[in-house]
Amino acid sequence: MKTYILCMLLLTLFIEHPLLAQKIQIMSYNIHHGANKQEVNTLAEIGRFIKESGVDLVGLQEVDSMCNRSGKVDQMKKLGEITGMQYAFVRHFAYEGGAYGLGILSKYPISEVRNDRITSLSKGQEKKSLALLSAKVILPGKKAIVFSTVHFALDQPTRITQSLETIAYLKRGLPAILTGDLNVEPGQEELLQLEAHYANIGLEGTDMLTFPDEKATKRIDYILVTKENVKKVITSWVGTEVHHSDHLPLMTEIVLKKRQ
Repeated sequence: MKTYILCMLLLTLFIEHPLLAQKIQIMSYNIHHGANKQEVNTLAEIGRFIKESGVDLVGLQEVDSMCNRSGKVDQMKKLGEITGMQYAFVRHFAYEGGAYGLGILSKYPISEVRNDRITSLSKGQEKKSLALLSAKVILPGKKAIVFSTVHFALDQPTRITQSLETIAYLKRGLPAILTGDLNVEPGQEELLQLEAHYANIGLEGTDMLTFPDEKATKRIDYILVTKENVKKVITSWVGTEVHHSDHLPLMTEIVLKKRQ
């Protein structure tokens, strides 16, 4: 009996306990309101791809909710039904009889959802705002993280402001994962601001091009994780054969450090 107990104790030293470390798969995907470049509805295909990928958390950009152009469908509800995952949606603004915004899918419980507002600067117009969607997600072992998604503007002055605002919003003490279409290529100022606080997952060893979906020439989609919380990046990849949107999905598998 003593020998058995000793063997079991030794065995546990080599097992990653959920309270000590957490392996997690993440996706960032701009779904182009659930349509491909030809404006053919691909929402069901997107849902099936996400389900088959087996990822744990998904950050989605360009999501419609009850908009005329996408058939008055609550897209996050539909994706939740197809994937069997929990979901959340926040709007940037009202659009075509519904709303246009951001969504997340999670295999794990979502306990809180926030719609923080980041600046949208327009020349000669009153300042407006866009959404930063953040959710508190409870991982196995009751480990809480903040999972966020965002869609930055096309012009650099606005992106620089949005980057700083995003950093400020996510400083809440919990490990943070940020996904998004940042409309910025590696090395630009607004991305460097984020990289001062977050590990840019998948940047090393490959350019990870995500746009456009066919013959991609740019990397503008990202997954970033607070530096002090990344234990190991197992792998990162782009769904180069997935043409359900005008972007390609970006995915990674990482191990988060133990909870302090």
